[in-house]
Amino acid sequence: MKKNLLSLLIALPFFAISQTFVSTTPENKNVILEEFTGISCQFCPDGHKIAQDLKDLYPNDVFLINIHTGGYASPQGSGTDFNTPFGTSLANQAGVTGYPAGTVNRHVFSGGATSMSRSAWSSSATQMMSQSSPVNVGVQASVNMSTRVLSVDVEVYYTGNQTVSSNKLNIAVLQENVPGPQSGGSTYNPSAILADGRYNHKHMLRHLMTGQYGVPITNISQGSLYSNNFTWNVPNKLSGYNLSPEIDLTNLTIVAFVSEGNQEILSGTEVNPTVVFTNQFDANLTSVNAQDIVCANSNNIEVSFRNFGNQNLTSLEIEYSIGGGIAQTYNWSGNLSPGATETVAINNVSFTPVVNNQVTISLKNPNGNTDQNLANNNSSTQFYHYQSYGIVSSGHSTGNCSFEITTDQYASETSWEIIDDNGNILSSGGPYSSQGTFNSNFNLPSGCYSLYVYDSFGDGIPGGGYTLRDSNGDVIHQKYNFSGSKDQDFFQMGSSTNVAEEINSNIYLFPNPSTGILNIDGNFDKIMIYNSLGTLVYEGFSNTIDLSKLNNGIYSTIVRTDKGIYRDQVILLK
Repeated sequence: MKKNLLSLLIALPFFAISQTFVSTTPENKNVILEEFTGISCQFCPDGHKIAQDLKDLYPNDVFLINIHTGGYASPQGSGTDFNTPFGTSLANQAGVTGYPAGTVNRHVFSGGATSMSRSAWSSSATQMMSQSSPVNVGVQASVNMSTRVLSVDVEVYYTGNQTVSSNKLNIAVLQENVPGPQSGGSTYNPSAILADGRYNHKHMLRHLMTGQYGVPITNISQGSLYSNNFTWNVPNKLSGYNLSPEIDLTNLTIVAFVSEGNQEILSGTEVNPTVVFTNQFDANLTSVNAQDIVCANSNNIEVSFRNFGNQNLTSLEIEYSIGGGIAQTYNWSGNLSPGATETVAINNVSFTPVVNNQVTISLKNPNGNTDQNLANNNSSTQFYHYQSYGIVSSGHSTGNCSFEITTDQYASETSWEIIDDNGNILSSGGPYSSQGTFNSNFNLPSGCYSLYVYDSFGDGIPGGGYTLRDSNGDVIHQKYNFSGSKDQDFFQMGSSTNVAEEINSNIYLFPNPSTGILNIDGNFDKIMIYNSLGTLVYEGFSNTIDLSKLNNGIYSTIVRTDKGIYRDQVILLK
């Protein structure tokens, strides 16, 4: 009997007597739905909802990868660049011609391309899940909060035979719950709108640990087992993408899948990494925010931090300064469990105004002890003082002011608001239910204000416009046919000195959007062009400007003439 048992054990494959986590039972194919999307794509939120509903219906069989790429994915400011080095190649391979688009297991269901419109995703996924798979995929992962090393273990077991001689393993790193802008979000996927008005992006591709199209698996015979370990030193942001969001280690998802080559996906699965806190005392500074100021000399600072220690965080010193001034300390106390987040508002911090004001923050002494990871304790941000730019108009009469706006046929895309220097909304309007002209009246006391007019689709108000008047009926700001997603103006009520009067001039910037060359029609002294961060990227006197070396995006222009200034926004789309 002993001899027979030994013979039986020798005959069994290795995986039967070793610890494995991949299933060895034949299964049907799981679905990898790669969705091609963008933040300026009006109907993309509808695609997000369709894909999420499908995943909710089949949570163990459908796995989503959202790939931001193309013109609709152009960033709109800091933290809004969701692109990766992989998106363009994946979209080209899929044959994407419109957005949103998606592939189901990179399979060609009809025509010659894998890319499909969102109406075909559900039926294609159902068809794919009915087919048997020759391979099962298992994955485990962990991420070290101190070293930022992501470790992924993959096992692939072959339950059937194939006609090809090799496969490829792909490991995608996704980030969940990324707040940001999104056209059409409130209309087509309102449940994804956050309390602050931003859109909650999910399943966002951040990295492919196995490269653009995976690593080879050479032994794919029935009964064979492939296993491997992969690591990634996760950066705070993607290299080369300065406007990308921070990569939050506690909001990652790993999707592993096996393909026949670069195209047909056989099956896959996903896992959320185990989060490992190795340090006892580790405060992680996640973000610093300070709003732009029109003309005040104090500002509020918002500081967010997380407890990356393995015990509750109960006290912390927050050291802060503006413009290189003397550092001050805010003493925080509370009770944060490992991984938990806290946001602190430090209000009415005085500063000496300049155009670009730097805010510096440092976290110190968590629970009264030396922080064991100093690499994540410091950060900075900047805010702009528009009066120092010389673009704040003044001399406007306080009291009962008026705002008149004429929408285009897409009135539901149009809204506006007037905000004071403390961030309070004094008046607002829209979105509107139908095309027309709308009037609002409101009181504006002495102070400094920002006017913002929004178009959620991003093409402005062609054929429409707006006028803001003070209590005497004099024009504060007026604009017709503005382009882009936002127009803005800054003004001071109750001041007798006109700092920089805006004019209704004959200045005309074209073409807009521009593919690289911008022309200026009209007489002017100088033009200045600023990017979305407020950084001056061009200053000159030419009527023809070459913008081809700048990144795609929305740029603010200030044209100085002998009568005053003219402001506009230019979209660069190469």
